[in-house]
Amino acid sequence: MSGSLDAGAAQALVLDRLRGAAPDAPLAELELASRWLVEAELLGLPDFGIGMLRRDLDRLTAGPSAAERAEPPVTASAPATASIDATGRPGIVALARATESAAQRAAANGSAVVGIRGAGALGVLGLAARGLAEQGLVAVIAAQAPPIVAPWGGTQPVVGTNPIAIAVPRPDTPPLVVDYATAPATMAALRRHRADGSALPAGLAIDAEGAETTDASRLAALVPTSLLGSLTGLVVELLAGVVTGGRGAADGTRGAILIAVDAGGTGAADVAAGAARFADEWRAAGGHLPARFDALPPRTTALAGRIALDGTTTAWLDGIDSTGGAR
Repeated sequence: MSGSLDAGAAQALVLDRLRGAAPDAPLAELELASRWLVEAELLGLPDFGIGMLRRDLDRLTAGPSAAERAEPPVTASAPATASIDATGRPGIVALARATESAAQRAAANGSAVVGIRGAGALGVLGLAARGLAEQGLVAVIAAQAPPIVAPWGGTQPVVGTNPIAIAVPRPDTPPLVVDYATAPATMAALRRHRADGSALPAGLAIDAEGAETTDASRLAALVPTSLLGSLTGLVVELLAGVVTGGRGAADGTRGAILIAVDAGGTGAADVAAGAARFADEWRAAGGHLPARFDALPPRTTALAGRIALDGTTTAWLDGIDSTGGAR
């Protein structure tokens, strides 16, 4: 049975789940991660919300117990750079740790670069970038994933769906956030096609012989929609995979990179005002300006509204297993 749940109540339940999965993580980071998961639901992106967390925790079931997991170590190679090993932890908790570390380092040094490796599902990168921009920073976050996308003109998968997000502060209005996957489809969409047997859009995928297919069960690789998209996926793989040490993980985990910059030190007299002017020029030229995240309140304000959840997810949040018994 499906239903709806108050956003604040949902966040409290998600927070409880995260506490159990990462008991040594700071509460502020768990609260941040739980907020992102509920915000994804509010944005109509349930594939990257609470259901994603459930899948990621299932991934960790065969690993060490929650009590045995260490807090993700942050290794600082210099004041403005750090690396996080997220092995054995929920991916979104590792992203919260990286975001907080990047904000602190950028505040002290003017910029920060934080790498993540060994991470599971990271959620909506734009939410993390938006939070950094709310603190006055320019943020770039990119993540690589296990190979599923062929290069432009190629027939074998070599990179993942490789999302990237960029956020810039604006005065008296939410940050400008650009968040997109460099591949023509997400892994969540492919899972849905495989689960329900629905046909893939034409021109999206090829099979093991390199022939076009609309059968998700025969998919061997996604085909990039353009050379530009393919090259962007390559750039993300270099930054988020190769540079962080995340590429090639045998367990299917991923790498990510966060860059946070105080633009006051890079030449901009007022980056927020400049971003607002450019946004106006973009619209005046007939361009579409991404505004999906604008409906969300700032991170200092409690979430409001209701989210739709299926019965299985609601029961999982309440701590009831699939047979109706308590966990």
